[in-house]
Amino acid sequence: MDEASEDLLGLVDSGTVKYTEISRKLNLPLSTVHFRMKKLENDGTIMHYRGEIDWKKAGFPIAAYVFITIDVDLLKKIKKSQDQLLRELMDIIYVREGALITGDADMLIKIIARSSEHLKELLLSYIDSKAGVVRTKTMLVLG
Repeated sequence: MDEASEDLLGLVDSGTVKYTEISRKLNLPLSTVHFRMKKLENDGTIMHYRGEIDWKKAGFPIAAYVFITIDVDLLKKIKKSQDQLLRELMDIIYVREGALITGDADMLIKIIARSSEHLKELLLSYIDSKAGVVRTKTMLVLG
């Protein structure tokens, strides 16, 4: 991948998807931007575009990161992988990000909530109750 394509990806990742704006910022002809964007879309580098939402304005003022420790042996017994468990968690609308990680925990997710009571419900009913989840550690985002 060349530098111009990397610059395009940086702008797309930051939320800029208007070809005219990309053309202006990178000082490239509009036709070049269009061609390169289509190439990046067609080869799967750019998977999709999405709007960025201000979750606080949408009624979800609480954000938290949750470290999850997994019982890998139990997952093997129920024939479920860590990736499958992560996908299940990512299917919960309140889970905004997620990754398998190294260190003291096995997984890290970011969740949003309407209130502290809603956060408690999410943790107890949706996350801690999943087969294979042994322990969670929640850190609230300040601000």
